[in-house]
Amino acid sequence: MRKILVAVLLLAACSNAEEEKKKLAELEKKANDRITQAESQAKTKIADMQRQLDEAKSELAAAKTKTEEALNKAQASAEEQAKAAEAALAKARQAFKDKSRLQLADANKELSEVSARAGKVPAKSKAAFTKAMQDVSKQQKAVAKAIAEFDAATVDTFKTVNAKVQNELAVLKAKIRAARAKTGA
Repeated sequence: MRKILVAVLLLAACSNAEEEKKKLAELEKKANDRITQAESQAKTKIADMQRQLDEAKSELAAAKTKTEEALNKAQASAEEQAKAAEAALAKARQAFKDKSRLQLADANKELSEVSARAGKVPAKSKAAFTKAMQDVSKQQKAVAKAIAEFDAATVDTFKTVNAKVQNELAVLKAKIRAARAKTGA
């Protein structure tokens, strides 16, 4: 009688184990589906950002061409030269801003990759990662402010403003790398 009771209990335990395995397999499949969906969305966003980046590059090349054309035409007369120089300065400002924004877009692309890993940050590094991301956010604002300085730049101050923007961008990239390091990747 005892042997039969033990056999029945073992059969019941095996069927529960099978049910648990099925439930675990279902949960694992759902998790894998969610991961696949998130990866697909991330790839789509990266492709969109790349397309925008390519468009910005072509616009920058067109602006550069237009600037060169404007400068060549400006040599016709003194009055035309003054007007063309002002237009060229505006285009140069815009070209420098576009170039800087393109570099910022590249940094933001890297930042989006880091942000995508936020869920994988170990618990012990979560606070440091959050602080690093806050530092990145502050630095993004500093870069935007530096880029805005091109609006008031003169021919004599372009190099100074550009150096400042490049410095702020370098700091931003370093802070992004620091945040990436906190993800454990």
